Amino acid sequence: MATMKDVARLADVSITTVSHVINDTRYVSPELTERVNKAIEELNYHPDPIAQGLSKGKSQMIALMVSDISNPFFPHIARGVEDYTRKKEFNLILSNTDENSQQEKQNISLLKSKRVDGFIISPTDEGHEDLSDLLVEGIPLVIIDRKMKDLEVDQVYSDNKDGGYKATQHLIDRGHKDIGIILEYSGISSFNERLKGYKEALSDNGINIRQDLIRQAGMEVEGAYETTRTLLKAHPEVSAIFSTNDLMTEGVLLYFKEVGVRCPDDVALVGFDDPNWAASFNPAITAVAQQPYEMGYQAAKLLFEQLHGEDEPRPPRIVELQTELKVRESS
Repeated sequence: MATMKDVARLADVSITTVSHVINDTRYVSPELTERVNKAIEELNYHPDPIAQGLSKGKSQMIALMVSDISNPFFPHIARGVEDYTRKKEFNLILSNTDENSQQEKQNISLLKSKRVDGFIISPTDEGHEDLSDLLVEGIPLVIIDRKMKDLEVDQVYSDNKDGGYKATQHLIDRGHKDIGIILEYSGISSFNERLKGYKEALSDNGINIRQDLIRQAGMEVEGAYETTRTLLKAHPEVSAIFSTNDLMTEGVLLYFKEVGVRCPDDVALVGFDDPNWAASFNPAITAVAQQPYEMGYQAAKLLFEQLHGEDEPRPPRIVELQTELKVRESS
């Protein structure tokens, strides 16, 4: 592969002159610029974007931190971020926090040492201090998927409360009153908002909110399986379940399969998130669909506005994406 030194030799100029032409960091006469550009074309030379970035004090890298990349929701976000990032000729580093604030702290520290130019983070519920430090240091930051009311920062998330309301109202419209809800975590804003929508729909329809039907399962499919088992054992009157993300839905369906629960004849089900398998499953799963690709794309767009914006700071921007209830056989 041709190098900058090869370009300089062919154009009969210094390497410094080639660098200034490529990076537009100093005036170079039209004659020398033309010679350099002809040499670049003849040698099919492609500048290293990372090296270009470092010459300008940038790494040409941004970081995306999510809670669990094995959750089918987050790869779609990553794809949206990557597609926008690639257009800007930046590189993307992906890391997991496993919903652990200490891991989040370590990841941020490591990525800062790699001189990433900005962060897109789906934060843990205890990570406020570390994110505040990024803002104090002037490092561009966008929060995704979760709402952080007390941070002055760009954020992109779904209208989770409305999604939870639509899911629950749909089950009520089908005649269900004893509706269980399975949450991943109660400390995360997105799940709290879905729970608020669930409660509001029950209240609006004159149905008592029962704390014993509100269950927390943790991050794993196995946790959702066990939570479904204990819920239905303790409350056989439950005729419908609202599972608040795709991992929870998998756990519910796994329990249904193992014990022979017919869905929706015995227990109806509405999920949150609409993975590719939801429509092809038997029965096809009714689900509240988010826009994860758009979430990632919009987050990257906001981050690059910060990276390439004016020196004067702008007010933080909030992008709230709408959800869609996709009614299928499971309800």
